[in-house]
Amino acid sequence: MQIRITAKRAVQGSLSALFGLLVACASPEPSSPSTSLVQSPNDRFAYRLITLDNGLETLLVSNPDTPKAAASLDVQVGSGDNPAERGGLAHFLEHMLFLGTQKYPDAAEYEQYVTEHGGSRNAYTSFEHTNYFFDIDAEHLPGALDRFAQFFVSPNFDEAYVERERNAVEAEYQMGLKSDSRRGLDVLQQSMNPSHPFSQFAVGSLESLADRPDASVRDDLLKFYEKHYSADVMRLVILGREPLDTLEDMATGMFSAVPNRGVELEAIDEPLFVEAQLPMLVKVKPQGTLRQLEVNFQIPDYRAEYRVKPMTYVSNLLGHEGEGSLLSMLKREGLADGLSSGTGLSWRGGALLSLTISLTEQGVAEYERVLQGVFAYLELLRSQDPMEWLYQEQAAVAALGFRFREPSAPMGYVSRLSNAMHYYAPDDVLQGPYLMSDFDASMIKGAIGALNPDMAQVVLTAPEVTTDRVSPYYGVPYSTLGPEALMLSRWKAGDVDGLHFPAANPFIAENVELVAIADDNPAQPELLLDEPRKRLWFRQSEDFRVPKGAMYVSFRSPLVAASAEQKAASALYTRMVNDAVREYTYPTLLAGVGFNFYSHGQGISMRVSGYSDKQFDLVEELLTKIWEQEFDPARFERIRRSLVLGLQNTVARRPTSQLIDDLRRALSTGSYDEKDLIAALEALDVEALDTYRDEFWKSVKIEGMLYGNYVRNDVQTMSDTLDVLLQTGDGASALAPEVLRIAEGDALELRAQIQHNDAVVAWYLQGEGQTWRDRAMVSLTAQITESGFFQQLRTEQQLGYIVSSFAWPQYDVPALMLLIQSPSHSAEHVYSAMQQFLLDTAKDITEEQFDRHRQALINATLKPQENLGQRAEFYWQSLATREWDFDSPQQMAAAIESISYADWQQAYRRMFLENRRSLLALSPGAKGLPSEDGASIFESPEALREGRETLTIDLAPL
Repeated sequence: MQIRITAKRAVQGSLSALFGLLVACASPEPSSPSTSLVQSPNDRFAYRLITLDNGLETLLVSNPDTPKAAASLDVQVGSGDNPAERGGLAHFLEHMLFLGTQKYPDAAEYEQYVTEHGGSRNAYTSFEHTNYFFDIDAEHLPGALDRFAQFFVSPNFDEAYVERERNAVEAEYQMGLKSDSRRGLDVLQQSMNPSHPFSQFAVGSLESLADRPDASVRDDLLKFYEKHYSADVMRLVILGREPLDTLEDMATGMFSAVPNRGVELEAIDEPLFVEAQLPMLVKVKPQGTLRQLEVNFQIPDYRAEYRVKPMTYVSNLLGHEGEGSLLSMLKREGLADGLSSGTGLSWRGGALLSLTISLTEQGVAEYERVLQGVFAYLELLRSQDPMEWLYQEQAAVAALGFRFREPSAPMGYVSRLSNAMHYYAPDDVLQGPYLMSDFDASMIKGAIGALNPDMAQVVLTAPEVTTDRVSPYYGVPYSTLGPEALMLSRWKAGDVDGLHFPAANPFIAENVELVAIADDNPAQPELLLDEPRKRLWFRQSEDFRVPKGAMYVSFRSPLVAASAEQKAASALYTRMVNDAVREYTYPTLLAGVGFNFYSHGQGISMRVSGYSDKQFDLVEELLTKIWEQEFDPARFERIRRSLVLGLQNTVARRPTSQLIDDLRRALSTGSYDEKDLIAALEALDVEALDTYRDEFWKSVKIEGMLYGNYVRNDVQTMSDTLDVLLQTGDGASALAPEVLRIAEGDALELRAQIQHNDAVVAWYLQGEGQTWRDRAMVSLTAQITESGFFQQLRTEQQLGYIVSSFAWPQYDVPALMLLIQSPSHSAEHVYSAMQQFLLDTAKDITEEQFDRHRQALINATLKPQENLGQRAEFYWQSLATREWDFDSPQQMAAAIESISYADWQQAYRRMFLENRRSLLALSPGAKGLPSEDGASIFESPEALREGRETLTIDLAPL
């Protein structure tokens, strides 16, 4: 049923009055007695919540203007439901479900249909849920939805694909062996109560999914599906441009056949940790340089209490980063750099609150002092009754978020909604995540009471720790100490000064009125201020009428990336600035205004975005703090050391990411080897950084943009505010980036030695030129190859878990990237399979398929931005690349449209078969190096670049 809401404007006044008005404007007008969803006044979609005859609860969302349709089905079953000794079965089922149904038996049918019509699809398995979702060009929703529905009606679970997808799960497992997050989870599960379902191995492997004398894995898969995949524990969301009645007909016709097996979800009575083993200290040796302390507490499951949200109140205080916070105290003593708090894991019967602290090396040595700070703050929470004013402040910010909620990508939206439908009352499905309407001091006090030091599990992860055992699945060295070996009194002892509750947040927006759109508001951002060292662009937002704005500024300079020394200095300087202003900016983040200060190839940028009220006051104060900043020597040393450790942590990153970084260094200026950056950082001292800062600000030229709920006079205010940083003189132009030009017929090979057993191959195939047609030709090839590359090399040939074909331009230099990480095959085999795929593609793609792909790419290129943030980003990137007409999507779409099937065939053979501009990057892994086949082989990106022609990217005038 469509809900129509009359939005009332909030006016300036007290916080409590503002909250009351926002709650009021989130209430719908009286409607029919049937279930009505409470909508944001800013939400223009139409909604209808229905229950099909088989008990499948379905939410229909109609948006006549959407270019993309989407759907998601969430099943309330996950890894926590795996049978004993069948770790990963739920995850394996998620893989198998995609591969053919009785109605659509071809395993590639769904993937191919979605991709050819401009869509994408995915799924995930968590402890309690398996969530399936896709999007597609809106006119093709019926075809995609019918294919999607059959997964839950009549999947084949084809025997031929059981072994292949078992290999895919194994590849995913192998890929995570060096991931510190997965390794940490492995240890956490070993330290849990073995009777709790979360202690089970969740990903799956060849061993856990092997056939057994008494049952094949396919038999167990079918039993699992027939036991758990039931309409009554599923939630479906369909979003399309069709009217609600039409969407209802689709849902009824396609999903009514999903069986209802009468599943009853049982509560988990077992505790996550055995009480007699608490408190517990676990020490974990990471793969890289990770240093962190986790303090975990089992708490009640508060998901049904979403109107109270007691843990939101608690986590907001524990994770606060402002003055008087736990993090502020730890940073002051040199023990920590960051902190977060939240309930990442919940189950029917409980939840886990985790406080995660990023430690310095001193913090590792003095981890007991860190724990003293944690438990002192918890004692502060217990010492005072929950504060209603603070709760209402959090509630007001949440209500603002709902009142001015903007659209997001349809696929992500339906995926979140299908999960949320399990936990919110029908009328609260949309507003549930934002509701904090029922302050309950006793419930909050009870939640705080669960955070008892005697019941804590503490996990210290650091290279320095000593261990005495190894985890079974990821081979992680760790040790465990129980209460009999711990000196809990040391964790609770010690004087901790300076801890106090946060003050009232002065940055919460009070004036949420929308400014009037001026008659002369430009259709695109207009250059309103053009000075030799300062250019400012402006446009009011007409399409997205929210009291928000984006204030972006680029301080362009040639002194940020011309050498490893400059890159290190600019990175260290921006980290020092962010650290110095964090206590001041954290309340703004809580109030819905983001701040970022970061370096890039052409300078240092500052972004402020969110509610426009009070933005200029914030920016004026921030720029003053930046200008007047004095570098604290102790913080300098700790931040510099943190950057060094981050660079040394490369081994813990995905092998594909490491290889892509090597490729980027080979291809474009401004990227440097970790060893060179570390050396540059270690050579810096406070005086040298101070000198760098002075030289940087002397050199800058400013380019800025205001887009959103602003007026023209704000441009002058912005200009005056920026002048505090603009020194006298002419400044200097930023350096133009350069991209390696690979000659026609060149076959270059870059060999990397990544510390991982998997072979990794990244094949970069550069386009012929930089025109729109050149770019369109490569992008069209990426669109055409995406589905087939995945289907053939992953699903059919089982080369690895990461198998992807995509466009990978460097600035305006187009290229196709083929990327595979393989635990089972050599780099030589993978490269040979890539070559064969390119050969087959030329003859396999029909003209009919080509036309579908071309239209899908045109639709994707012309897809409008969905919210103010996306539009601001488009404008900003257009300014960065000097596309001042802001028409790059139209230019690209026209170029794509102009390419015929014959044009593409001819260009494809020339660019990707006969006269390639090829750069093959590989890491051999455990399988060894490939044979030398005449390619020019290089052992480093720098050696490959040396003496080769480059293309200069024109970013004049600044």
